Amino acid sequence: MNRLIKWWGGTVLVELSGCSPERVINLCGYNGIELWDLVRKEGKYCFYVRRRDFKQLVGFVRKSKNRLIVLEKQGLPFRLRSYRRRKVFAAGIPVCLIILYVLSLHIWQIDFDGNAYFTDELLRKTLIQEGYDTGMRKSQVVCEDLEMKIREIYPEITWVSAQISGTRLYIQIRENTGILTVDESENVPCDLVALQDGVITEIITRSGTPMVKAGDRVTEGQVLVRGVVELYNDSKEKVGEYLVAADGDILAQTVIDYQDRIALEHPVKWYTGEKRYCLKVEALGKNFTLDLSGISDSGIRTGEKDESSDFLRKLLEKLPILKKIPYLYSFKKYDVVTTSGCLCIGSKLTLPVSWKLSTLREYDENYAIYSNQQAISIAEENCLRFFEKLLEKGVQIIEKNVRIDMIGEECVAEGTITVIRPIAQSVPIAENTVHQEETNN
Repeated sequence: MNRLIKWWGGTVLVELSGCSPERVINLCGYNGIELWDLVRKEGKYCFYVRRRDFKQLVGFVRKSKNRLIVLEKQGLPFRLRSYRRRKVFAAGIPVCLIILYVLSLHIWQIDFDGNAYFTDELLRKTLIQEGYDTGMRKSQVVCEDLEMKIREIYPEITWVSAQISGTRLYIQIRENTGILTVDESENVPCDLVALQDGVITEIITRSGTPMVKAGDRVTEGQVLVRGVVELYNDSKEKVGEYLVAADGDILAQTVIDYQDRIALEHPVKWYTGEKRYCLKVEALGKNFTLDLSGISDSGIRTGEKDESSDFLRKLLEKLPILKKIPYLYSFKKYDVVTTSGCLCIGSKLTLPVSWKLSTLREYDENYAIYSNQQAISIAEENCLRFFEKLLEKGVQIIEKNVRIDMIGEECVAEGTITVIRPIAQSVPIAENTVHQEETNN
């Protein structure tokens, strides 16, 4: 911070010599003049002094009859003085400030937060149709009206907050996930049938007529809950029935077959260190591209496998310097890493300039061989990851019977997993009736 203050006020590097230079230094100390980076060489003193103290220092030198030489001037005041004859530059400073001020009166960035179901692209397209786009004046944006329009267009969005921060329009959204997950076929009469064979461990019926109970063994496709409710009179005589959408929680003990094969020989990427770049800049709605990769966006040439491409690949292997030619580089394998951003001044002033840099990293694909222990470790990690995914889905694991063996050039993990999980799925009664008739025939 002290260094910045000195640069703002200006500093002077001087050389002091004469019959008694120490007297000048003592006078500076007595009068509170700060000197720093003081170096003595061959009877001469070199040091820095502030620009505001330089005139007083000259007076001390004259009184003591010493000699003072200015070696260097640093800081903002001297920099501005060097440009005093450049009228165009001087006029450009206020013009630049005026341009920045005019740009700060517009919206140049629209950000969304909290949206999971509706994408940023969809919401941005909707705002454009309603007249809200980058480049519009901030005075034209009425946040209350914008919030109301978004809620009217998307009933699934229950809460919207729009605010302007600098040149950015920031929109926060809260979605009603309950509405988004409503199934239109919820009121269609249906049965609950078994997804696979198993033993019922728990059944809770909310609507419909249960056909099984806890402890029953069921098979795939068997009806667990019928979407039919029977009506009885006071004499307990059946007088009719009506169809409903069967609903309930049904858990069953089932067996899952697990198998995983890992080949000892596997492909490995070796990055060569060669990189190519493609820079895309968007300013005020216009796109500018500086492409040094030589690879089209579609990447069609990278998939060619004719004789000419094979010849070029072999030529590149023998003469790597030819990779500098963009067209030839397109026949190499590469990964693309993309970074993007926008030009900002501070944290609030976003300018209408965005950029995207794509870096293409060349690699050669070779093959390596896992050791038996490495392959077994990978198989164990895959198995544990599979168990974790089951637990995340609410599946209760009862027993694990998975064996890992080396068979030839592969590591094979196979076995069975006994679990308790939901087993029911909804099937429309009309389709289920046809299926049952086909099964009976």
